[in-house]
Amino acid sequence: MIDWSQQYIETRPAERAQFLWVSVFYYMTSQLIDDYGQAGENCIRQAVRNFGHERGIRRRQRSDALGLEPNLVNMFAMKDILSDPRFAAQADPTKPKVNISEPEHNFMTCNNCPNADMWAVLEGKKPGDYLNIGSIYCEEVHHHLYGDYDPAIQMNLTDILTKGDKCCNFRLHMRKANMKPFSAGPYVPQSWEDFGDCVESSIYGMFCLHFYHYANAVYEAYGEGELRKILHAWGMERGARLKELNRRAGKENTADVLLLEGDLFLDPREDKEILCATAQKACVEVHRSVLCQLLHDHQADYLAPLYFQHVTQGICDAYAPGMRATVENLTTEGKGGYRLTLEMA
Repeated sequence: MIDWSQQYIETRPAERAQFLWVSVFYYMTSQLIDDYGQAGENCIRQAVRNFGHERGIRRRQRSDALGLEPNLVNMFAMKDILSDPRFAAQADPTKPKVNISEPEHNFMTCNNCPNADMWAVLEGKKPGDYLNIGSIYCEEVHHHLYGDYDPAIQMNLTDILTKGDKCCNFRLHMRKANMKPFSAGPYVPQSWEDFGDCVESSIYGMFCLHFYHYANAVYEAYGEGELRKILHAWGMERGARLKELNRRAGKENTADVLLLEGDLFLDPREDKEILCATAQKACVEVHRSVLCQLLHDHQADYLAPLYFQHVTQGICDAYAPGMRATVENLTTEGKGGYRLTLEMA
């Protein structure tokens, strides 16, 4: 695990949710490459492409359902996530920024990326370095996130921050001369898309979609045992970060602190009832789980118990060795839900 004592650790809900998807991608990718080499890398690259495709095609379905003309302006108007505030807050005003949006052309540059910064820490590097894992995501996702909105789109990413370039440089074209009739199918609203104007809900919902695509790919290609191993290791990294935050704040690594102040519940849409919260034992009844809803909508209910049991136990193992996590009454039907109990040794 990483020594987090000298590293920035996110504390704001939106930033913490962003770290979840960035780090789960890192752990899925690095472990598959370690265990299976090129075949493992191929597996995760396809999972990223599938993730980008789902987002791109759903954008088109939404714009078609609204009766909008298919073009780049309307594509970007179909937001499925609200941006991590750090993209704007950490932008360097001295660096030139391009943002040209037209129906047939879109040119934009991004000079800073919190995702790249987080991947740099996870890879043991510094911002600006070539990132072996982070660059895999950037190489694969954008061509499908944007390009799969319509076959006429030409997506060029000429510079990439995760490859050590000074910026990400996007050049998109969707010329009418290249367009042909295209049907993306009907738009079917999903229960987990109701984030409204809540940034952390939108990012957490997107984390759930990331998790589904990567976990499903690992499960189908390499089986439940490999997925369990990765989820537990990822959970331990999360637990180590939470333990370090407690050290900085002078707090004990107790069950109530983990439940109430940890990263287990980052989305305000999650309807939960705290049954008890003491240093020795904490218990919560969750009446709505966004992850359960998303997994059910993707016919991947089998991933829910693997996530909640093995990730949560991994968190506990690093946070307070001997702490036990018990997940009961798990359901992915309806709003989803479960009971989680954390008990100190």
